[in-house]
Amino acid sequence: MESESTSGVLRRKARSYRYYPYSSGSVSGKEEMKEEVVRLGAELSVSVAESMFLVCDDVRTLLFLCLRLWRDVLPQCDPVLERLLLVMYHVYSKDIKPKNGVFQNGGDGKSSQWKFVGTIWKDFVCGIVVLHRLVLVLRRKDCSFDDRLLSSAIAKHKQELKSLEDKLRFAKDVSEANGFLGRETVGSSIFHFWKTLFDEEADKEATKVIRKRILRDLFEPISGKTWDMEIRALPLYSPYVLGKDFAKQELKNEVVRLGVDFSLHVAQLMFLLCDDIRSMLWFCYKLWRVVKRDRNPNSPVVERLLRVIHYVYLKYIKPKNGVYLNDGLSVKLRLAGTTLHYFEFGVPSLDLLVMSLRGEGSFLDGRVRTSMVEEKVKKIEEKLRRGKAVSEANGFRKEAIECTISGLWESLFDKEAKEATQTLKTIKNGILGDLFLPLQNEVAPPPP
Repeated sequence: MESESTSGVLRRKARSYRYYPYSSGSVSGKEEMKEEVVRLGAELSVSVAESMFLVCDDVRTLLFLCLRLWRDVLPQCDPVLERLLLVMYHVYSKDIKPKNGVFQNGGDGKSSQWKFVGTIWKDFVCGIVVLHRLVLVLRRKDCSFDDRLLSSAIAKHKQELKSLEDKLRFAKDVSEANGFLGRETVGSSIFHFWKTLFDEEADKEATKVIRKRILRDLFEPISGKTWDMEIRALPLYSPYVLGKDFAKQELKNEVVRLGVDFSLHVAQLMFLLCDDIRSMLWFCYKLWRVVKRDRNPNSPVVERLLRVIHYVYLKYIKPKNGVYLNDGLSVKLRLAGTTLHYFEFGVPSLDLLVMSLRGEGSFLDGRVRTSMVEEKVKKIEEKLRRGKAVSEANGFRKEAIECTISGLWESLFDKEAKEATQTLKTIKNGILGDLFLPLQNEVAPPPP
């Protein structure tokens, strides 16, 4: 056992956590986000309550676990921990506190469910820290935050809490045998603690009550007692969600999605024009020249678009008998031409963002750039909607092509992909020959 005493139970060690300093984006839906975070806080506290029932065969273990969460996970006076403390106190005093004053069982003084709770300790710590970060952002008075990034964080946090709930289900028979009445019943009894999560005036009063009465009453049985070595050694964590790399990774995910969207639009255009393959190849050549103009010769975005063109052409469109000229122009060539402007500005912007996210520049304006690119993608989609029936009649199947090309874009930020410049150059030269060599040998002028 460690020799550290808990006599200083009211003193908690301040810890520092980084979170993304949102500086751009819409404030729409902020109140809805607050309501969702309140619900997530209640969900987390129900899981804490369920774990308390799991280890209540040894109340000493229970109290030291609660103290570890309260004292060491977050800085002092945190609104999330204040409410978790209220929940702990409510559950302990109402359902668990020994009536005869006995709080430690015999044997080794450890709950029979101690090892199981140890396996989900990380889930509790990360759940508390992420909730704390969400509250920090949503309590900011200037209302400047990235609502899309925050929505992603909330969705991921919700998934993690669901995973914790699923893990606790494995010991459901034990917690219910010890008096746990079910998540719905417990949740309804503690939800009111979380309703004031964003009411800072209410916090002032709550803090006074916590300091003077709840801490003393809850942890008095272990005051001055020696910490259990294993509980004291439980690690603390800084989770990924809203951590220092979260914003950058989320932007990378959006860039990959936009790359896939551009590729699908290119594929749809190819099917739209395949009634005259010469027209289609000239359009693809013009598109390739437009998007690579004045760009990095090894542009990862342009390279992938070229590989998509090559794949779609070889797999779905290239004539088996080598004939590609239908003695005319595609009936949809004019419609396809109206999209070139949006590719010309959208693809280079996406390429610049990739360069920044690969560590070659700042990504602080990343949200602005992705919004600009997204606007171009939507404009192309609007244009192609007029030819959707034709492209689908010619064989375009969005889901099938998306499944194939997604892997190509998912490697966009892989180190291996970044360093394989020579290999990509060889591939590109072969692709250009396959696609455009017949056009170079033509005497006839290209389509307008």
